[in-house]
Amino acid sequence: MKKIIWALVITLITIWVLPAKLSAKSTWRGDLLKYINVKLLKPDGGYGWEDQYDSHLTPTYAVTGILYDIGELPRDKVRLAEFIRTHHPQKGTNTTPNYYMGNAPRGEAGPSGSNMRNLIYEQIRAILWLGGDVSAFNEDIKSWKSQAGVLANYEGHNFGGLFQETMTPICHQLLGLTMENNQSFIQYLESCRRTNGSFNNAPASFGGDGNILNTYWGLYAQESLSVPKKLVAETAAWLQSCQLKNGGFTHQPNPQIGANDDVIYTWAGIKALKLLGRAPKDVQGAVNYLLSLHNADGGFGDRPGLHSTPNATFYAIDALKDLDKISALDKSTKPKALVEEQPDFTGYKIYTVQFQAQGQGSPQEAVMLAERLHINLWGVKYPVEGWISEAQRIADAKKVPVKFFLSDEPHDNLVTIPGMGSFNHVLDYIAPANVPIHFNKEATFEELKNSTLKQLKEVNGGLMLQVSNNEPLARLLIDESLNNDYGYLALSTVHFGQNFLFWLPYLAEYRYRLPLVTLQDAHGTESWIWAEELTNHRNLFIAKSPTYGEMVQSLKNNWIVGVRHDSVSNFKTRMFGGTEATRKFISEKELEWKWWSAADELNRPQVAITVLNKDALFEVGKPENGLNIRIRTRWNSVRQALKSEAVHLEQLKVDGQVVNAELVNVGRGPRLSDSYYLFKWGEPSKGLHKIEAIVKDVKKNTIQSYTQTFVQN
Repeated sequence: MKKIIWALVITLITIWVLPAKLSAKSTWRGDLLKYINVKLLKPDGGYGWEDQYDSHLTPTYAVTGILYDIGELPRDKVRLAEFIRTHHPQKGTNTTPNYYMGNAPRGEAGPSGSNMRNLIYEQIRAILWLGGDVSAFNEDIKSWKSQAGVLANYEGHNFGGLFQETMTPICHQLLGLTMENNQSFIQYLESCRRTNGSFNNAPASFGGDGNILNTYWGLYAQESLSVPKKLVAETAAWLQSCQLKNGGFTHQPNPQIGANDDVIYTWAGIKALKLLGRAPKDVQGAVNYLLSLHNADGGFGDRPGLHSTPNATFYAIDALKDLDKISALDKSTKPKALVEEQPDFTGYKIYTVQFQAQGQGSPQEAVMLAERLHINLWGVKYPVEGWISEAQRIADAKKVPVKFFLSDEPHDNLVTIPGMGSFNHVLDYIAPANVPIHFNKEATFEELKNSTLKQLKEVNGGLMLQVSNNEPLARLLIDESLNNDYGYLALSTVHFGQNFLFWLPYLAEYRYRLPLVTLQDAHGTESWIWAEELTNHRNLFIAKSPTYGEMVQSLKNNWIVGVRHDSVSNFKTRMFGGTEATRKFISEKELEWKWWSAADELNRPQVAITVLNKDALFEVGKPENGLNIRIRTRWNSVRQALKSEAVHLEQLKVDGQVVNAELVNVGRGPRLSDSYYLFKWGEPSKGLHKIEAIVKDVKKNTIQSYTQTFVQN
């Protein structure tokens, strides 16, 4: 009888319990694979961010790591490996020269003043996971030298970027190469190590504690160089002290800046401890924290309650694997779906804001461009004293609906972060017009917080991150902004022909928490010369009216997107950032805001006709007496440098009579910075006059006529 009862019990367990476990296992694995194959897989064969239409190396690396960790690598590993090999965001392939436009798979990433070696590491590591051959990377890796002192590090003491520097020995080891001058590199690593065993970007003599990301990569680099382990107990204790009560890790014990948990910090802490043969002090707490990042779509977020991202998902799965706890997902409860707020946009419209456009040169042409390009808010960079007031006066007089505000770049000013160094290019800001914002030449973050950041908060302004190739540093500054009601209001993506997001992909981890915007970063003097940039990309925000205050509120709500549509993006519309509701609302109303008539034909003024008197402020070519007529035509240009005429002035007529306009070129030879035609009109009679510019489109070889009237009082 007992045997029968036990047989029944076992049968019931088999029927009820085992299927439940298998179902749970099937659920998380199935959901994860669905997340990868539905949201991240792209038609070009790689994987990308879910809000982009094409793939990128970094999400592809992350997905490959996930599939490797869970034993689900694709059958056609050769194809995926070749895709990774040929899709460096900037180079295209590992064997081609560094070209940034044209036929590169990701030409719109644009150039960088430093070699982002972590992207090469991602290629090598992912191909190795797939069992592929990585020998083609050998010559490139062997050529690497230290990037300490490289301008694009934007660090005032010429410190190298430790994260990037460690890629050299790590990639050598992955390729089976012997690194030259390894002793000097070992000494460099030791100089960046604290007595508690942690590593950071700046030498220990600079002061400041370590950083968990730099510590992991520093330990990994030492292991790659076969350096005998030192300070094991001290380093392990430091790493364990980074674990918080919720089980996750932060970037250092008791941090003063960016004090929060994050999946990447938790991943780095677990992996660093494993290198030392240790584990977190609270292993189950770490597991619980990682499980708390799990979302109903199958992916994982950077912090509890955040949307899934490819990299966060990789960090969570990889950390669970290193803890030998992936099986914990089998028993975990199914996560609840994230519900994003659905705002009622009834009564709201879409407006345009440009950050860091010109603040000097012709205010008349700036107003004309704002009107023709439908720019509602014009952020001014490097404003000449009085320029904003004059531009606003002209706009108001002509009833052009544009407002000017400050969007400036104090790129020579430094902020010092303990353990990291002193950095510029991270303090760009916005503020209302004619509100002087003070920056110290160099300030600690605490000093910055109690001076400039306090002032910006009081006037409803804030910082905008332009660029930082130092990921561990940038994460601190961004997190500090998220944790407090001051700091960064947005992160920059498109900038000139570049896109920072594509060669600094850590920025994508903040997509749901901070707006992603485009940045004009105007160079040179004249808005007309910069009109190519003004046309190629812009920012669209949702508000009830196009005021500076409502624009700032849209930034805080993430009701703003950066949009690119130009030759660099192959005339495909690329949108960055914004909530799902924001992207939907803006996308549905594309006909109201798009700046192209055909896909590859951008709507940009071809001619600027400006009448000048002696009192015209900030205008070149103005007369000592009487009136002058200045004609600017469109040029093909790169930033502020004119390359060739796109439109040529064939004839200028005033009141039907052909007049002689003198060509004025500023600069020499191929380095022209300005070019215009000038007709010295003198003293025209009172009344209405007609000015007609007859021009030829050089490429199309077609003639067009542009007419403007002028009333002489």
